[in-house]
Amino acid sequence: MFTKLTLLSICLAMSLGCVLIPNNNRHKAYLVLRWVEKPNPNGPSTAADPGDRVKFEKFLSYDQKSKEDFAKVKSQLREGDLVAYTMSHREVTGRMITGRVNAIGYGLLEYGHLAIIVDMPGEGLRMFSSQSFLGPNTKEDLDTLKKHNWDAYRMDKWNRVDTGRLHEFVGLAEKKAGTWIGYDFSGMFGLWNSNLDPDKPENIGHDYICSTIVLAALYYSGVQSDALRNHGYLDLCSPLQVVSSAGRIAPSTAKLVASETRTNTTVSFEPDDLDE
Repeated sequence: MFTKLTLLSICLAMSLGCVLIPNNNRHKAYLVLRWVEKPNPNGPSTAADPGDRVKFEKFLSYDQKSKEDFAKVKSQLREGDLVAYTMSHREVTGRMITGRVNAIGYGLLEYGHLAIIVDMPGEGLRMFSSQSFLGPNTKEDLDTLKKHNWDAYRMDKWNRVDTGRLHEFVGLAEKKAGTWIGYDFSGMFGLWNSNLDPDKPENIGHDYICSTIVLAALYYSGVQSDALRNHGYLDLCSPLQVVSSAGRIAPSTAKLVASETRTNTTVSFEPDDLDE
């Protein structure tokens, strides 16, 4: 049950923009919000055969101010990797000083934005996510990651994921909600979320936040996650909750539908635009 203090803290954070914890020292989320990011202890993985259980593991981190060769870093990424964005204390302070008050929300949770890398036919590797006033989209390519701080997570058993279904979900989600209307503002406040377990095209929701669009895409592709604890109602789902959750492979027998026409225009976002 949400306490008044918890609801107030969450609403403040989400209303002010993407929420992530500055990564100078890799702090944890505020104590009052830590329980929000815990996966479901009785999720789908607990009922799965050991061979069908999956998990994400962090395998790569990038700091935009480091002297690392970005091309070498980028070459390690592949389809299915989850990218969780972070920000430093200095960046948050600087943005606050210049009047970007939504930066205050960046200090409450572990990560403030989440995307899944998809290898779209004819387009190459793209970042699939959802931002406020944009909705579900693949407007970023991997090169835009050079301007951000992030951790990358990889799922074991990715070879068992139905990538055809993943690509189909991306196209249909963009077709359904490729505008600001496609952003789930009710989900942003942890009240209720769009359909997070779609198994056919008509069940794909019209609006998602960054973490729930990833969950829904994975489900459509045959991966059931332990991230949600309350079936999407009064259930704030954070990026950390997704990458830290176990899950299970549950292959779908549903058939693919015709591909949708999409655009591969690349747009570069500022960190403040990466709204969960």
